[in-house]
Amino acid sequence: MKNRKLIFRKNRLDHLLLKGNKVIIRSLRRDDIDKRLAWQKYPDPLYSHYNPPNLGQREREEWYFKRKYDSNIIYLAIDNRHHRLVGFISLYEIDRVAKSAWMGIFLGYEFTDRGYGTDAILTLAKYFFEKMKFENMFLDVASHNKRAIRCYLKCGFKYVGTKYKKHDPRTKLDIFGDDRYKNIRKYFKKEGDEVLAQFDDMVLTKKMWLAQKSHTNRL
Repeated sequence: MKNRKLIFRKNRLDHLLLKGNKVIIRSLRRDDIDKRLAWQKYPDPLYSHYNPPNLGQREREEWYFKRKYDSNIIYLAIDNRHHRLVGFISLYEIDRVAKSAWMGIFLGYEFTDRGYGTDAILTLAKYFFEKMKFENMFLDVASHNKRAIRCYLKCGFKYVGTKYKKHDPRTKLDIFGDDRYKNIRKYFKKEGDEVLAQFDDMVLTKKMWLAQKSHTNRL
């Protein structure tokens, strides 16, 4: 069964090309990881887990094949209109019976605040609802990440709940001791030696998508 899923994905998505107003979403290529490693790093340690890792040649191959051929993930690249890689967007926990999936996205630091994220999400959502015929697109986002939340709300997502997740240890920062983060400490808590971060669950349904699309067309 797994092999059939791989064949389905390969035939359906290897040449995927979705064009938005500002970005192009396309199939993942091997050199995308090399391009990602050349991105500028996020200066704020709070977002350092988005920074490209130091990977050797073998690790780069593993990174690519894991994302390209995992039957449970659709991992895609985001280019701007100048054909420069600016980010990645993915669907995971794909349930073809329930017609739902979770969406994840991240951009390189130098490509934020340009509307690329919003355009990429709206472009993928069109394909998700109209071509894949799915019904619910979920995501979760750190409650302190207000820029991302504004983007998701603009795309039509609605809150459906909150939860706590283990804070990414790669950030290596002291949330409770560093005064730079005093305004967002309310979104974190300690349980023993672990730091947990609050996340918001959000959803965009096909019904919501169609209503938003209809409203936009009337403007």
